[in-house]
Amino acid sequence: MKKSWKIILFTVIVIAPITNKLPAIAQQQNLQKIVDSIQSVEQVKRDIARLITTVDNCRVGSCFNFSSTAICELVAALDVQVNGQIVGEMISVGSEGKIPISQNDLALMRDIFSQCKPTNYQYWNFESMLHVYYVPKPAIDQKVRQALGLPPSKRRK
Repeated sequence: MKKSWKIILFTVIVIAPITNKLPAIAQQQNLQKIVDSIQSVEQVKRDIARLITTVDNCRVGSCFNFSSTAICELVAALDVQVNGQIVGEMISVGSEGKIPISQNDLALMRDIFSQCKPTNYQYWNFESMLHVYYVPKPAIDQKVRQALGLPPSKRRK
């Protein structure tokens, strides 16, 4: 993925949903709340594991859309808290970037973010025209699940 595409994807995931309705100062404050909600890499990993389990159980519709999008949003918010080490070239919106991340977790988060795909499917349900969700390839899915302590996917390969 080219760096410019990563920046666009990050903007769509974290910033675009906020920008449609709020003035600039309020936008930054709401974005800051999302970023500040990230307290640790372990928290993000637990939340992602829960969301992957939710995706497994619902597989379609708004449940899938919300949960798979939330996976990408969590990684993007964590990226700000680790000073752009996951996606790269990200700037903080006031965060001190104080959360440490191990090399293994960094690799895991990069794998997860690499599977965040933009789509216009059901764009009318979202505030931005471009909707992004997590749809991993089988090899990445297996790797992520193993790292998070989740059982293998029951989806057909």
